[in-house]
Amino acid sequence: MNALLYLRRKKLKNQLKSLIQKPARLIYVVLIIAALAITIVGGQAADDSGRAFRNVLELNAGAAALYLLMFAMTVNGGFSRGGNLFNMTDVNLLFPSPIRPQTLLFHGLFQQMTSSLLIGFFILFQYTNLHSTYGITYGQLVLLLIGYGIAVFLGQVVAMLIYSLTNGNETRRHIGQGILYGIVGAFLLYVLVRSLPGGTEEILPRAVEAVNSTVFYFLPVAGWLALAMGGFLTGNAAAAAGGLLLCALCLCLLVFGIMKSDPDYYEDVLKSAELAQNAITAKKEGSMVEAVPEHVKLGKTGLGRGWGADVFYYKHRLENRRGRKFVLGTTQLIFALTVILFCVFLRDGGLLPTFMMAAYLQMFSSFSGRFNRELTRPYIYLVPEDPMKKMLWALAETVPSTLLEGIVTFVPVGLILSLSPLTTVMCILARTAIAMVYMAADIAVERLWGDVTSKFLVFLLFFAVTIALLVPGIAAVCILTFAMEVASAAVLLGVLTLGCLATSLLCLFLCRNMLQYAEMNYQ
Repeated sequence: MNALLYLRRKKLKNQLKSLIQKPARLIYVVLIIAALAITIVGGQAADDSGRAFRNVLELNAGAAALYLLMFAMTVNGGFSRGGNLFNMTDVNLLFPSPIRPQTLLFHGLFQQMTSSLLIGFFILFQYTNLHSTYGITYGQLVLLLIGYGIAVFLGQVVAMLIYSLTNGNETRRHIGQGILYGIVGAFLLYVLVRSLPGGTEEILPRAVEAVNSTVFYFLPVAGWLALAMGGFLTGNAAAAAGGLLLCALCLCLLVFGIMKSDPDYYEDVLKSAELAQNAITAKKEGSMVEAVPEHVKLGKTGLGRGWGADVFYYKHRLENRRGRKFVLGTTQLIFALTVILFCVFLRDGGLLPTFMMAAYLQMFSSFSGRFNRELTRPYIYLVPEDPMKKMLWALAETVPSTLLEGIVTFVPVGLILSLSPLTTVMCILARTAIAMVYMAADIAVERLWGDVTSKFLVFLLFFAVTIALLVPGIAAVCILTFAMEVASAAVLLGVLTLGCLATSLLCLFLCRNMLQYAEMNYQ
């Protein structure tokens, strides 16, 4: 135990030293703290006198949905790769050391709890919006963050236990997945049944009531956290203590199960630790590593079509079909559901907040798709075609999936906000055009600053290029809105679409020669 305490103390000390030795990290931390301070000050400076806040149980229902999503996704990953409690440093140095497995397990749990809180750090930046909408304090927001960390943390522990019980046994694995899907599906069906009776205006209140009901509180982890967070938000200390106590008992039972089911759990964590380490090493070396799906759908073989530059489009379509369970990726489906839920809870704000959220989340699923992976291979450079033509065809595979993602997202949004069909279509097209801006900005950063390895600098450069590409379209929308007093959402979205398409195509044209010479920083 003394050795592990020494190790944690030294790691913390070295991380603080690295902030001084690497100014980019220090600047990043300073900017994060400054942005957080602005968020806190902005929320506290708002005048709350006489303001009518929304029902705070709506926020609790949204938080419960987020907890359930993260917990279910983490547990589901345990059927194939286990829990990510340890890294390769632990495997190489701590596992061979004369330290009891129980002590190492608690060391891994502590590490994972810290990582879980850092993953949900983005929640703190929502204080201004949540305070102005629901009137919550910053302390309550921190508690919501802690609930997020608990959901991910317990999900990792459950994933580790599941992997130790089902590894190498397909029958157990399918039974475990069936139990997981059955439990989650049953509670979601309960919420759906409780929400549908009544008019359209009653769906949200009924759904909030269902999530904050006694039945939902029986849902493992997510329901218990909904009970605890609801107690904190409404001042019910008994409910808060009850929910946290159930989570603590669950953790004790999980740890007991891990130690009893397989005291020598070292082999169970090797796969997840190795996968994580390979990804980290690949990023440090500047190379691109694609995660190979566990079950690849073969179907018919061969591209079947394509000649010259367009062969990359059909190649990427085939790779996407084989590597996905659905037409859209899991991340895209999650983002679509997030935007829809955001629209439900903030529909009084109109279309603009929802569209901005959709455009923001699009940043994390767009970029340049499989294009960067092609840059690591010689074929795209050797095809005797015009560089611009090759670039457009290599990027074309992202357009259909982006359009489909926009349809899945904005058709429900249009129904919720009672938008006209034309406005809904323009929302889909405008979001697709913004996705092209993200792709063009990503390519511009790789073209001009491909040798930059600092994540912070890459993010700043990408953000700067993205803003530069968005400015013409946003400026045109502002001119039409304020100078010409154009109020039609469809017209404004159409102008934004044209502006984004023009700037993104111009950026791609200027970067077209990157396919003429293999000068990228990839290995």
